Amino acid sequence: MILSFDAESNGLHGEAFAIGAVLLPDDPNALTEHFFARCPIAGDVDPWVRDNVLPPLAEERETHATAREMRDAFWTWLTSHMEGAVVVADCGWPVEAGLLCACVADDPSRAFKGPYPLHEVASMLLAAGLDPLASYAEQLLPGHSARKHHPVYDAHVSALCARMAMDRCAAKRATTTVASDGGAE
Repeated sequence: MILSFDAESNGLHGEAFAIGAVLLPDDPNALTEHFFARCPIAGDVDPWVRDNVLPPLAEERETHATAREMRDAFWTWLTSHMEGAVVVADCGWPVEAGLLCACVADDPSRAFKGPYPLHEVASMLLAAGLDPLASYAEQLLPGHSARKHHPVYDAHVSALCARMAMDRCAAKRATTTVASDGGAE
């Protein structure tokens, strides 16, 4: 099971204003659970965010009045779903790492309750021999690329990339094991 989360922030180091997460079960036929939350953007909107992130979110209403309320809801969802899951974020610095830091700053009792380890999808892709900066969205979720920068979509693609990388690494290990023991069973 893979739990992937993605946040959209007002600028690369700004406060998160939208969060998406998915829980991708091991059974490909099982339903994927997801989380979505959005709050008002504090301050002037970053031009890149205005042009690239807000269009895919245009149909989504704000679910929380403040960023703190949104983070609290996310933390509750995250911590109630992460047990037994491989928790991932794609290129988690600085946005997703900043989100987790803000969650702990909101409530210091959370300091040792967050995802550990937090796995990096780009590093998983690199370890699997894949390009960590390539886009695999159209290959993994064909026909949905217009939702790029919607945090649930991005989290879903990241979860599928993590699964693809883990499967590829497992296949490499199996091939190496068979080759090293001469194929004997």
